[in-house]
Amino acid sequence: MSIEEQQEAVQEMHLAQQIAEHVARILMSAVQPYPEFGTGGVPMAVAAEVYGKDAAWVREGIDAGWLPIGRCTKRQKNRSFYISPKKLWEDTGYVWKGEDV
Repeated sequence: MSIEEQQEAVQEMHLAQQIAEHVARILMSAVQPYPEFGTGGVPMAVAAEVYGKDAAWVREGIDAGWLPIGRCTKRQKNRSFYISPKKLWEDTGYVWKGEDV
């Protein structure tokens, strides 16, 4: 097996692990109580830090629908965002308790 094939296999295993953890969190939330979250939505800056991306990446992901952690409301030229603490936890494992990361 070449180095490239080994690297690809490691990346595939890492992705499979992430998917398995995500599914496990969703199943756990249906079977047992999920963690207690802080009140209100998660600030955009906190979500961006959790993902290791910038806030624009999070906004575009929510707006486009490929980052299912909240909602985008459009009013004329403005957009408002709500990030659900529960959905962020299901996707990342991060528990929002009302403070910064």
